[in-house]
Formats: sequence, C-alpha cells, structure tokens
Amino acid sequence: MVHSIYEKRIDLKELTPASIDEWCARVLGQKAGQGTRVAIDLFRKKRETVDAMIDLNRPLREALKQHCVISRLAIEKQLISLDGTEKLLYRLEDGNTVEGVLIPGSGGRLTLCISSQVGCASGCTFCCTGSTGLVRNLTTAEIVNQVFAAGRIVTHPITNLVLMGTGEPLHNYEAVKAFVTIATDKNGMGYSPKKVTISTSGVAPAIERMAADMDASLAVSLNAARDDVRDQLMPINTMYPLSSLMQALHTYCTMTRKTVTIEYVLFKDINDSDRDAAQLMKLLQDLPCMINVLSFNSFPGTIFEPPCEERVYAFRNILLKHGFVAVVRNSRGSDIQAACGQLRAACQTESVAQ
Repeated sequence: MVHSIYEKRIDLKELTPASIDEWCARVLGQKAGQGTRVAIDLFRKKRETVDAMIDLNRPLREALKQHCVISRLAIEKQLISLDGTEKLLYRLEDGNTVEGVLIPGSGGRLTLCISSQVGCASGCTFCCTGSTGLVRNLTTAEIVNQVFAAGRIVTHPITNLVLMGTGEPLHNYEAVKAFVTIATDKNGMGYSPKKVTISTSGVAPAIERMAADMDASLAVSLNAARDDVRDQLMPINTMYPLSSLMQALHTYCTMTRKTVTIEYVLFKDINDSDRDAAQLMKLLQDLPCMINVLSFNSFPGTIFEPPCEERVYAFRNILLKHGFVAVVRNSRGSDIQAACGQLRAACQTESVAQ
C-alpha cells in the first residue's frame, strides 16, 4: 500500500469528470454541473491549484480547498536523443520512479509514451522493464500526472498518448480505464479516442473487456506466430496462447469495428524468416489490422540480436505483397535507452512501498 499525505482528502486527478461532478454535488452540496466546471478547469485548462480556478466562485474554491487536493508529479531527469526524442524520469511520492518518452513526429505530431506500473510482471525476455519484476500499480492520478508533467516542458501540444511505457496497462485495468475516460472526455483532456492507444502484451480476457468499456485504440505486442516461439519471448503466452489471444482480438474488432495495430519485433534467427512471415499472415488473415515491423532494440546483458536492415525490409515486403498493411517503424531514442523495450524503473529508494 502506498502511504500518502493526500489520503485524508480526495485527489481530483483520481476522478473522471463525471465523478468530480457527482462528488461536488454529494460532498460539497453543489448543483449538478458545477463539478463539470471544476473538471474543465483542471483537465482542459491545466489549472493545477484551486486558487488558479478563477472561473469558479469563491465559496466553491474554499470548499474545494478543505476537501480535496490536486497532486503533481516531478520530472527528476530529462535526456534528449540525437533524433529529438526525450526520455523523462518521474519521481513518485513513495520514492519509486517510472519513465516516459516524448516522441516528435511529422506534421506537428508529438507522442507521449506513458507508464502504467512500476516495473512489470509480464516478464518478456526481450524487455528491460520486466527484469525488475512488478513493484506496484500506478494510481490513476499518477498516470494522469505524467501528461501534466510532460506538458509543462513542451513547446507545442502533445497530440497522441500511448500507454506503452513501463508496465502492462491491462494488468492495471481500473486505473487505466479511468485514465482513458479522463483523456477522452470532452470535459477532461479532450483527446480523440483514436489518439489514445493502449499497448498490451496480450491479456486476452482484458482485451474483450476493454472492447465493452474502454474507448481507445489497441496495439498488441505479438512478435511470433507460433506458440513455441512466443512462449520463449513472452511468458504471458503460456497463460493466454495465440488461440485465446486471436479469439479476443476478433471479438474486440467485431464489437468496436476498429482496426488493431500488431507490433512485431524482429529477432535475428528467431522470428524473422520468410516462413515466419508466412505463418504471421496465416494467423492474421481474417483480422482487421495493420502491422508495425520493428527491429529489436538491444540493451546490456540481452541474449538477442536485431536482424540486418535488409532482412527487416524483406520481411515487411512479404506482408505487403500479400495485401497486408505493414510499416517498418524505426526506433526512436535508442541512444538514450528510450526505445521500445529499453525503459525501466531503475531508481528506487529505501522508502519504496511494500
């Protein structure tokens, strides 16, 4: 359990806009809609103190001061890559840390990669994050605060949010669900659901659940088209094998009428052959999807190697030839260990919660 100075008063960043309105009516005796104004001031106008919420009347501001707090998150360290990618180290209240990444793109796009857990229990063998195991889930406020903290240092707006930092988002389902609601609500941050992406290692039951109650885009780290290979790379496959995962993805696409993004990381001599490409196409043949082909990002101590560039594009071209939408995604920020699979919560103190 995380002990907090905020325990006795509610943290507004823990609540969705609708919950803030309900709480203001129930606890503060406000008329319906007053809490919505609070949410807009907080999430849209980024007013992180009650005194800054000048649109609210003084009695409401005074009541808010007595009954709630607005938490903040500090950026302890910032590294800038040669390609413009920025890695951010956030210090949490209990002394733990998580990392995030700001990735600039074409046309003014700026993507923020967000963490959902301290560490990760999935144990993917090619991912640095899982080497420390799971320490704890992040709260909704801690996830929200990553957007606020990153937003303070950027020169133009963050356009896309991706839960692809440390942790498995669907293992922290309720907090992530609340975050997605805050991010996409018109009285919250106001992002289009198309601009908010949940990236999962393949928690099949949660994918089906997400289809019913979480309006966001979905990306799945697949990385193999055979169970024996995926078992080696991603231990979660022993719990949710490909048959289970594919059933969940078909259910998701049917219920949401959305396309799934398939992330396929290539490892030299493991999953990068023409045969692997053929097996991948067979697996995905009826699934509405697009495929991101990535080359493995190395880190100290790993046993894996990336394939050569020619092999990466040869693999992609096989997919294209057979009518699949496939793109080679070049890794960003690898020189500062900010690329996919390289993030980790490396700095902890003696005050880490147990």
